[in-house]
Amino acid sequence: MNRCNSNKSLRQVIFIRSATIIMLSVGSVTLADNELIFDADFDNQADWRNTESRQKLPYPSYSTKAEANLPGNFDSYYTSEKWYPNGSYTAGSITGPHPVGQISGVQSRRPGGKSLLVYDESYGGNSRWGSEAQLGKDFQENYQVLWVEFYIKFQRDYVLHDQLRKGSSQSIMKVFRARHVPENYKGKNRYDFFGTGGRAKSPVYMLDFKSWTVRSNNFSVARLTPFIRGYTPQELIGSDENYFLKNYEKETSIKQGGGDSLSFAEVFQTGEWVKINILIKMDSAPGAGDGVEEVWINDILEKARYDIPFRRAGEGEGVGFNWFSIGGNSHNIPYPEEDHYEQWFAITDLKIYGGKPDISKRLNVE
Repeated sequence: MNRCNSNKSLRQVIFIRSATIIMLSVGSVTLADNELIFDADFDNQADWRNTESRQKLPYPSYSTKAEANLPGNFDSYYTSEKWYPNGSYTAGSITGPHPVGQISGVQSRRPGGKSLLVYDESYGGNSRWGSEAQLGKDFQENYQVLWVEFYIKFQRDYVLHDQLRKGSSQSIMKVFRARHVPENYKGKNRYDFFGTGGRAKSPVYMLDFKSWTVRSNNFSVARLTPFIRGYTPQELIGSDENYFLKNYEKETSIKQGGGDSLSFAEVFQTGEWVKINILIKMDSAPGAGDGVEEVWINDILEKARYDIPFRRAGEGEGVGFNWFSIGGNSHNIPYPEEDHYEQWFAITDLKIYGGKPDISKRLNVE
């Protein structure tokens, strides 16, 4: 039995044993005791695509032209690409170039369904991100807890090509971001994360996927690489600009219940939809240092921390997560830039709740 089938069998055993204790769900569930904050509802949205190679609406009512092309249930977006199609374009076309961001029925989990389709273009580098497509939403309220659920599917021959970086070979793909935007923040760009504007909008949480080649056996390990920044009040920006929680950004390999780390291909290139859940929770009080992060893949807990200091003592009262985005970009150059190579991944059934469901109450519909 090859490694991939062995791991798949192990995952099936774990699922069967778990099902004798609790009933897991493979679908989206709305529980009465947890508020549904946001439902992307891609299936019922009009088809959408970026209509320019670089089109962005970083904040509602920021650009009249970009606002006229608002995607679905979202109120902001950011797209950037190098090879935008000239002339007419068909969403389901096999040959490129393609608009980097689309809501369409090209990939769906059910007949007549739709998804967010993101095209990764083969250009960029270690210090330069490639093409990008993010859809964002302002909640208008501060939430202490977010339970995020979505399904992601990669093109079967998707290549996450490791780049030599800081002594190791790795490639990073950003997928989900959530943050706090202060009411008194005057800037209108939700999509700056690393400059002064980024520090003004904290805490920040990002979930990245990473492919990292281990040189000892040349095996590319699929990893979860969160980026977390604690709260930095605007008056401290500049004097205390490096408040990163680096100890909380340790990479976690994906194992799906087994003992061995799996490759990116084994986890994501199966041709099937992969279920992702993220739980993020603010600390119980500023300085308590008991913030939470959990990442679940296909109903298996892959990463858990319960000691994150999102807010320092004396700061951040009333702070909560009030903005998020789905989609992203990557450091990824699988083929020479002159080839104009493109590849896709799709996201659908995105729902965000104000609390973590009690999975013991969930019905197994498989």
